Amino acid sequence: MNAQQLKLPIERPLFRSEVIAGFECGLVHHGRHDLLETTRHTPQQRMYDHLRIAYDHGMKTVRDGLVPGHNAVERLRTAQAAGVQGIWDLSHYHHNADPVRCARIVAEAALSILGAERLWLCPVNEPSLYPLIAGMPQNEAVNLAITMARVARDHHPNIGILTNDPITGVGERQFAATDAIVSAVSVDVIGVNYYPHTARTILSKVLLKTWRRYKKPIMVAETSWHEGHPVHHRRHPGFHKGSWLREVLGQVEIARLHGAQIAGVCWYPIIDCPPWHTPRSQRRWSHGLIRSDLSLDPELSAELAGLRTYSAA
Repeated sequence: MNAQQLKLPIERPLFRSEVIAGFECGLVHHGRHDLLETTRHTPQQRMYDHLRIAYDHGMKTVRDGLVPGHNAVERLRTAQAAGVQGIWDLSHYHHNADPVRCARIVAEAALSILGAERLWLCPVNEPSLYPLIAGMPQNEAVNLAITMARVARDHHPNIGILTNDPITGVGERQFAATDAIVSAVSVDVIGVNYYPHTARTILSKVLLKTWRRYKKPIMVAETSWHEGHPVHHRRHPGFHKGSWLREVLGQVEIARLHGAQIAGVCWYPIIDCPPWHTPRSQRRWSHGLIRSDLSLDPELSAELAGLRTYSAA
């Protein structure tokens, strides 16, 4: 007997795909490197191609950016044309000079293009790292997130809010920024950023700790495997991008078996990026599915194809 026969409510997933493609939209290296530009992830360049590659690999939800310096209308229309659902960062290490205007423009643009369809926003990426990367105190980054979440909701009837921060163990201090945002605004999904080189506890324990703390859906908002990263290979000998994705999804299933609600896993970033400190470099960090020439990482592509086959069976 299925849930429908028992007349039990069937929970619809929050996102269109379990695995989500993350597009780096940061303004890094002290504001001198715009990663949307150097990865050519703009409507005038390869944004549509990138989104279609993600879609064709079963990633029908993407985490992307509607950040200062880029036209929100053009980016929203490109995502719509590619058929993907967006979770949009509003500030990704940016010094946002006018957060009220930024959030209003994004909310009104989405309403005009997508109607009342739910608009998913991550107001500020990793507020706890703003002091290190953007030179902005953590409390200012937290206040930036709170302001933009509130303003977006003032101008759009259907906003979903994602927080995200590095949560790599079970200690208390790493939750401080998320605690502050959750206490001030209604948050829909809590994002956990978890990489092999910074992890201090296995992922299933991190997810369960976060779930029990907030009792809200959890998302692995960033994870990936960096080919050539010495810590990745030392901690997980013999792994590659495909096997890391398989490991993460296995840990997600363990957390689910213990009661955690997990909304999805975001591979971040999905495009190989130039090093933050050398934006003009032809060299790319090998952490994505999509290479600079639009060719694909074979192991990750094969793993994603296998997931599609399994879900269709």
